[in-house]
Amino acid sequence: MNLVYNDLLSMGIDDVQMIGVGKDEYNGSLDGMIDQNILPWVEDIEEEGYPVWADYDAVQRSTYFLDRQGELVYQFNITTLDPENPDDYSYFINLILDFRANNGPNVLRVSEDYIMIQSAIDNSSDGDIILVEPGIYNEQINFLDKNISLIALPYSGYEDNITGSVILDGGGQGTVVTINNGQDQSSILLGFQIQNGFNQNYGGGILIEDSSPTIDRNTINNNIAGSCGGGGGGIAILGTSYPYIFGNKIFDNSVLGDCDCICYFGGGIYVDTLSWPIIGGSVTLGNILYDNYADTGNQLYRSSEGDTITWTRIYAHHNYFESCPPEPVDVYPLHGWDLENCHSIDFVENDQLVLSNSFHLKPNYPNPFNPMTNIPLSVINSGIIDIMIYDVRGRLIEQRNIFFKNGDHLLTWNAQDFPSGIYIIKAKSKMSYETQKAILLK
Repeated sequence: MNLVYNDLLSMGIDDVQMIGVGKDEYNGSLDGMIDQNILPWVEDIEEEGYPVWADYDAVQRSTYFLDRQGELVYQFNITTLDPENPDDYSYFINLILDFRANNGPNVLRVSEDYIMIQSAIDNSSDGDIILVEPGIYNEQINFLDKNISLIALPYSGYEDNITGSVILDGGGQGTVVTINNGQDQSSILLGFQIQNGFNQNYGGGILIEDSSPTIDRNTINNNIAGSCGGGGGGIAILGTSYPYIFGNKIFDNSVLGDCDCICYFGGGIYVDTLSWPIIGGSVTLGNILYDNYADTGNQLYRSSEGDTITWTRIYAHHNYFESCPPEPVDVYPLHGWDLENCHSIDFVENDQLVLSNSFHLKPNYPNPFNPMTNIPLSVINSGIIDIMIYDVRGRLIEQRNIFFKNGDHLLTWNAQDFPSGIYIIKAKSKMSYETQKAILLK
């Protein structure tokens, strides 16, 4: 029940209350439950005739639903449900939300009620919750002017084994998620994988402008921003914005383009001059940033105008980088960020995305090239490695699946059939992945 309660709070639901009830005769064996339980605990007292137990006809592990007036509306024995089973978890969360919706904010479901996420958003109102079942959704979504919670199910940020897979794929056709209509922290984006977005200017994965949503425990990867300059491959925070960025995995995002300039900023997160986000904050709320690419500020970039000597730093505690403290190439400018209590990625436990490399992808040569370039690969552990090439919009244009033995290898890519421009070479195994930028000039 603690798990469910925490997840409801993560969804922005603070008007559902849960309590535990136990007879005083069992208190001796419930010290841990009482002292450490997040939920409040009510002691039903024998000398008063166990009023709670008697009034509700209680049995062991009974679960009761009361409405806002305190009237009993439903009860069942929770023994039959396993909170670590995704189906049981989803059933229980949905049951709670259905009862809440009887005289409270509405619940919209994708794909039960709506096929597309944007359709659910179009039909939502402030305070509504949109629950999205596992699947791949090829959309670019916009929160419009709604303060809503968009939640991936089954979701739990506290138990990895019941986290579902809900993928928002931009297909290289635009920013995956746009929030730019004055939303506040009650607008929540929770538990999604956000990938393959593209914006010619700012925000390949997520664009936040003049808004302050909560971006919580998402995976944001393989998004691109930039054409002739740009920022925020993973997330761009523009205008007067004060978002909360908590517990996200942000990796393999890029800011790049066709212009020969140092004008590509913030591969992971770009922050505009007037914006003041909170990025991380505790061990459980820290973001993991790595393998993002830009000319300046691979992981984090903060824009500046005028004097920055007396700058107030952006709060960014307990985030995870490849090295701690991070290098200036990764976080720019270092004096613009409050990076206290940062962590090395090496110490992230049970993280399947952050593993020791099984190979090393070296820079391709020549680079720039026309029309052929060599791709050196040093393999540490024999196995199958996927070699993928993307265009500047994030579209996959070529892929090879090759078994490599230990040692050094050299691949050749012939780009005769492709136009001039910037391409991303990505090598990926079950253990790791690396990327390189290649420039084709004809």
